[in-house]
Amino acid sequence: MNSDMPFVDVVSVLWNSARFMPALFEGLVDTDYPLDSWCMHFVDNNPGDGSLDEVKRLMNVHVGFLPQIRIHSPTTNTGFSGGNNLVMKIALERGTGYVFMLNHDARFEKSALREAIAVAESDPLIGSVQSLLVLQKNPQEINSRGNAIHYLGFGYCLGYHEKRSDMRQDIVDIGYASGAAALYPVEILRRVWLLDETLWLYHEDLDLGWRIRLAGYRNVLAPKSVVQHSYEFSRSISKWYWMERNRVLVVLKNFKMRTIVILLPQLIFIDIALFFFALKGGWWREKVKAWMHFFHLSTWKYIIRGRAEIARQRIVSDKDILRFCTPIIAYQEMESVFVSRIVNPIWVTLYRILRYIVIW
Repeated sequence: MNSDMPFVDVVSVLWNSARFMPALFEGLVDTDYPLDSWCMHFVDNNPGDGSLDEVKRLMNVHVGFLPQIRIHSPTTNTGFSGGNNLVMKIALERGTGYVFMLNHDARFEKSALREAIAVAESDPLIGSVQSLLVLQKNPQEINSRGNAIHYLGFGYCLGYHEKRSDMRQDIVDIGYASGAAALYPVEILRRVWLLDETLWLYHEDLDLGWRIRLAGYRNVLAPKSVVQHSYEFSRSISKWYWMERNRVLVVLKNFKMRTIVILLPQLIFIDIALFFFALKGGWWREKVKAWMHFFHLSTWKYIIRGRAEIARQRIVSDKDILRFCTPIIAYQEMESVFVSRIVNPIWVTLYRILRYIVIW
C-alpha cells in the first residue's frame, strides 16, 4: 500500500445500472489515485437486472488497470442508505481513512478522488466533501456545486446548468454533500454514525450532512474534484412519497423542539399547499401515504430515538444551523413565477423573523 495516501473505500449501489457501467469503469481506469490505496465496492441491490454481469465483463476488459474490486450481494433490496451503509460498516471495521459514495450513473474525472482527499486532509473539522458534479452529456455545465437545505426540510442542488468555467476554485461550505459524489472521513462517521436506513431513499444525504453540522463539523465543496453525472430530473410519481415523508422526518429529528414549535404553523401550511400541488401533479396519493406514515406509533418511536441520539452528539445550536439553511427554492426544474415572485419573498420574510427569534 502507498503509505503516503489515505486508503479509500469507494461504493456504488447498483440498480438497473448496466448501461451506466462503461462510463463508470472508464473513470475508474483514468483515476490517478494509487491503485493500492483504494477499493471499489459494488452493492447489487437488484440481482438479475444485468448490472452485475456488466460489472464482471468490464472487470475482465480492464484487468490490470483497476483497484481491488469487491462485490456485495444483499439478500434483499437495502435501498440507497442500506447499500452504502454496508460498505461504510466494512470501512469502520478495518479502519479505512475515507468512504466515497459514487452514484452508479457517475464517473470520476482523472483527479477527482485525489483532489477530494486533499480537501478533506486540509482541515480536521471537515466532515464531508462533495465533488463538483457536472453533466456527463455536457461536462462544461454544472449539475451541483453543493446542495442547499431549505429551513422547512427541502433539499436541492445549487448551480444547475451554470458554466463550469465560471466556478471559483475556493473550498466553500455548503448545506450538505450530494450522495452522488461525497467523501466522508471514517472517523467522523464513527462519531455521527451512518446514513439513516429508515429514510431508505431521498434525503438520507441531507440528514447525514445536517448531523455532521450539528456535531460541529463542516460540509464543503471541493471544486477541483470533478465527477461527471448522467443526471436527469426524475419525474417519477413514486419518488414524492419518499421525498415528502423523509423531509418531515428529518426536520422532526434534527431541530430542537422549541424550533419545531415555532415552525409548526409553517409546516402545516406548506403541507396543505403541497397537497393542492400534488392534486395538480397527479401524486396526491403519494402525499396522503406520506401523511399516513405519521399515524403509526413506530414512526414516533423512531423520531424520539433519533432525537435522543442527536441530542447526545449535538454541540451546534439551531441558531447556527439556520445560518446554513436557505429560505428560497432556486432550482430550475422546479421554478415557476408563483414560487419566485410570491412564495420565495414570503419565505424570506418568515426566515428573517425565525432567525431573530431562534437564539438557542
